Amino acid sequence: MHYVIVGNGGAGISTLQAIRSVDKKSPITIISREKYPAYSPCSLPNLIGGKVDKPTILRFDKQFYNRLNVKFLKNTEIIQIYPDEKEIKDAMGKRIKFDKLLIAAGAKPITPKGIDGLGLNGVHVMGTLDSALGIIDHIKKGVNQAVVVGGGFMGVETATMLKIKGVKVTIVEMLPHILSRMIDSDLSEKVADILKEHGIKLLMNDTVKSVNGEKTVTGISLGKKKLPCDMVVLAIGVTPNIEIIKGTGIKKNKGIIVNSKMQTNKKDIFAAGDITEVWEQIEGKQGSFAIWPNAIEQGRIAGLNMTGENIEYTGAEVVNVLDVFNTPIVAMGRTSQEIGKCKVISRFTPNTSKKILLKNNKIIGLQFVGNIRNTGTFYSLMKKGSDVSNILDRLLDDNFIINPKVISPKMIE
Repeated sequence: MHYVIVGNGGAGISTLQAIRSVDKKSPITIISREKYPAYSPCSLPNLIGGKVDKPTILRFDKQFYNRLNVKFLKNTEIIQIYPDEKEIKDAMGKRIKFDKLLIAAGAKPITPKGIDGLGLNGVHVMGTLDSALGIIDHIKKGVNQAVVVGGGFMGVETATMLKIKGVKVTIVEMLPHILSRMIDSDLSEKVADILKEHGIKLLMNDTVKSVNGEKTVTGISLGKKKLPCDMVVLAIGVTPNIEIIKGTGIKKNKGIIVNSKMQTNKKDIFAAGDITEVWEQIEGKQGSFAIWPNAIEQGRIAGLNMTGENIEYTGAEVVNVLDVFNTPIVAMGRTSQEIGKCKVISRFTPNTSKKILLKNNKIIGLQFVGNIRNTGTFYSLMKKGSDVSNILDRLLDDNFIINPKVISPKMIE
């Protein structure tokens, strides 16, 4: 039995560990596009900000792959999968046979189309260790003003770290509010105020038309004005890297479609992590939920089932946690815009903002800024679809907590 894992990220490594927990001897090959051993992409902004160093974000020691008796192929891009022949082909034309295949090629950073100047020195696309190291090297050579394109999770986190390093930062966001996929506009304003208090400028409802300069960045052109800068960081988001399955017949939507065992529609081919489209735990809606815990759990389920186990995936967590200048932010479930008509309960103080979204007396969205205590309890309520009508008056209490053992679909006092 030859297991082949395409992808060396969270899902791929989790699959590897799960296989080895059951099958100690069969050959395993794990393949990475990058030149580095497994690292934590969640730590890349902290690496830029100097909160961690490069060795810290490497997940394992140098003997990790040898210890698990795994063949690690780095700097290798898989460009084609042949499901019937049970082979994959890399960019150099080399073919590798498999008995069981795991596709965990992840997601790639979104690069906007139609913007001139993206090839200039000083333009960085956030998302890989190489890109983070490039930003760090650029800062060391001297950066006065940076523009971060994208006001989502990655954009805000990257802008925060650049500011910590002493760089003047402007965020350009095409939508009216930052973090719009994570929190509602009223809480977004609270976070925007924190960014502004720390000197980060925000340009909303605007887009970058071009990056200006001859060989290196000197500025950007927006809809109606120009802004000088010597660094541009694209942090717009990611999209599943599904080009790898072109022509395979593997079912996909925005990501690869899998069943509860992380199997694709092709025999002996599994998929896990950011490249997949799965269902979430709260309402069972399909989508791409590209966060680290989901990739780890999907990889574990896939790996066990590849060895012949019969384990089912219960669905993706819908949780985002962000820290902005020591102010914690957590968002669970969906936003008001996604839900539509719903009941809202909220509490705002000078230092904290709390908002809970309900439908049919069930929590389907939660957004806290400044105080994220006991959010695990809330997520348990959301997952179990608990009726919280009898405890609405206590939900936003800073000391609210329920013993998880007593949480049930119908909450009673």
